[in-house]
Amino acid sequence: MHMAALVGINSEEVQVLIKVFDQYITSKTSVALSTLLSESIVHNVKILDCGISDIKDIKLDPDEIKMCAVRLNGKGDTHIEILYTIQQKHAKKIAAKLLCQNEVNEIDEMGESAIQEVANIMTGSFFNALSHGTGFRVDLSTPNYINDELYSLIDTSVKDIASPIEHAVITDVELIGKLSGIKLHMIIMQNTLDARKLLANHSDQKEQQCNFGKQNFELDALLEGTDLQSHPVGGQNSELDALLDDVLEEKH
Repeated sequence: MHMAALVGINSEEVQVLIKVFDQYITSKTSVALSTLLSESIVHNVKILDCGISDIKDIKLDPDEIKMCAVRLNGKGDTHIEILYTIQQKHAKKIAAKLLCQNEVNEIDEMGESAIQEVANIMTGSFFNALSHGTGFRVDLSTPNYINDELYSLIDTSVKDIASPIEHAVITDVELIGKLSGIKLHMIIMQNTLDARKLLANHSDQKEQQCNFGKQNFELDALLEGTDLQSHPVGGQNSELDALLDDVLEEKH
């Protein structure tokens, strides 16, 4: 079957959507992760040709079958499910960095909290870029930390946005730390209608102020440090403070 038949958007739309997402990741999300991990980040954006079927072809080592994952979504003028999937070995490196430890042997409650904060900030940065590009108003969900097999994680999220699931547009953003080799995947899922709606409304010239739901409640709470105080990550939160300072400057 052809790609267009499976994902519901044609090859030209696929290429434009890749460029749009790459712009969002480059301008905001990659910068956020770079600040959090204190290293340069490279990324690659691709839309899975065969949608969820491609996930079945991913081979993992036996000890990496279960992934650390954080699931969030944005709802409002559009509905986008975002799933961050991280192999255990990379999740431990991320937790160690944010907790200012040389090594983390297992992901405990503090480690989970640190990874959730990474996902929360990356998602906020992504929807910030999307809102500037489209003017869409979006309510962000709270992050949900999960351990499960990769295919099950994707399948659950896709079923929430598309029925049949062949109408889902799945974008895989791979982000890699240039020094540490830390790798995580940001999987962006939309149905065909929302993908086309994003393409129709995106404009590089748009400068609308981003609106995240009810008076930006979730993002404001994060920026004010309430979540960080409840779940401290890092010694003095130096990486987070630097990022939040940047975000606060952008809001003024």
